[in-house]
Amino acid sequence: MSERLKLFARAHDECQKLIVQYPGNSTLLSIRKQLEYLIGLEPGAHADRARLREIIIGVQTAREVEPLDERAAALFYKVAGEIGQM
Repeated sequence: MSERLKLFARAHDECQKLIVQYPGNSTLLSIRKQLEYLIGLEPGAHADRARLREIIIGVQTAREVEPLDERAAALFYKVAGEIGQM
């Protein structure tokens, strides 16, 4: 498993924990969906790279996640940084 894929998986796990704490939070649900897309894209499970432009985890983290959990926010920012390199 690549380091990038491990990062995406850790971020997904963290997002799941936040969803349990804040059920119904639409931003967290959106982040989870984006992470699932990235997890599928990284190992080549699907090839739809066009959606990469639609990933807004960094913006969503700044607006919604930072006030909830700084540790999760730092992890999501790392994911956002990786997207630019894909």
